[in-house]
Amino acid sequence: MKRLMAVGAVAAMASSGVLAQDAVQWRVEDGGNGHWYLVDATPRNWASASAAAEAAGGYLATLTTGAESAFVWSFMHPRSPTGTAWLGAHAASGDCLNPLGYIWVTGETSAFTNWASGEPSGGFASADCALQFAVDPVQTNLWNDAPASWLQSSVVEWSADCNSDGIVDFGQIRAGELDDANGNNIPDCCENGTLCGCPGDANADGAVDGIDLAIVLTRWGQPGAKFPEADCNDDGAIDGVDLSLVLGTWGACP
Repeated sequence: MKRLMAVGAVAAMASSGVLAQDAVQWRVEDGGNGHWYLVDATPRNWASASAAAEAAGGYLATLTTGAESAFVWSFMHPRSPTGTAWLGAHAASGDCLNPLGYIWVTGETSAFTNWASGEPSGGFASADCALQFAVDPVQTNLWNDAPASWLQSSVVEWSADCNSDGIVDFGQIRAGELDDANGNNIPDCCENGTLCGCPGDANADGAVDGIDLAIVLTRWGQPGAKFPEADCNDDGAIDGVDLSLVLGTWGACP
């Protein structure tokens, strides 16, 4: 990550009475992935929960490592009225008993699974199934299947980085670094096709100055993939466009 984020401005989560300041970040400096997670306590079936998460700019949480599953469970359990919540995997009717039938909403693949003993147990032959944390009895950080029609809480995850600066957009919106006028947790600059943040700030120190100018000039003509800090507009080349961005945004970043 180019810089650490401070939690700042509050935005309401779309389609929910839950406020986005309740979201928790799994910080990189703590061994996490930098993503943000929220327990939405509004009771919904799995399909509705998934749609609400997408409307809020995220998706139902996809747990692809043991560390991620443990982290999400640790803050989910005390925040959900039932001690469990929908996660982002779903199995079609007839696949409920097949652990490999549960597909993450993001299309991610992972060898990691964390099923409780005897799960998935199916028993819902005529219904779709979805993934939740096990609660019968409370089984720390283990997974269970349930009919997708059940109404319960859900865990929302945000990981989008639409401006490719190495920082999850959701956190930058919260910190007031990126504008989100319509409150959908997607930066306005990404929706209207303009550059985000302070593109001339090559060294990410909060100001565009002689240091940034020197970075661009030193890397002039080099491939942007090799020196991304100097490729201010992320077009793969370090050239006059990047120089113009530095000169055009000179001074303190907004």
